[in-house]
Amino acid sequence: MAPSRGATRARPGLQARRLALLALFEEEFRPRQAVQALARMAEERAVTDEVAEHARSIVAGVAGHRSLIDRRIAELAPAIPVSELGRVERAILRSAIYEVLYSAATPSGEAISDAVSLARIYAGDAARRLVNGVLGSVSRSSGGGA
Repeated sequence: MAPSRGATRARPGLQARRLALLALFEEEFRPRQAVQALARMAEERAVTDEVAEHARSIVAGVAGHRSLIDRRIAELAPAIPVSELGRVERAILRSAIYEVLYSAATPSGEAISDAVSLARIYAGDAARRLVNGVLGSVSRSSGGGA
């Protein structure tokens, strides 16, 4: 799951979300290692402090709210148990739901749009539709519109 060549020119929010996604994806294979993975990738990619801090807040937020986030995913996508979702889809949904529900600093629409874009890039069209549907439901149920 390599970032696209245009990653360095992306908006800081999208860069941070991509970096958080990569760290959370790595954690799928190495449990409880997302923070270390994030630090390594931020250094390797020489991202700005703003991007690294935003990515850190997403990774920490997902860790702190994982059971609540997973419960929300299970409610909104009951046909597929959370444990059976693709690793990329699960990481994208967790990070975006964290931002929509728990991060006051992030506009819901921006988090959702970036999550849908990342799903399309890293997981394909079916994942994009799943992510869009689940996040739209989360946003509506939390009063965020979308």
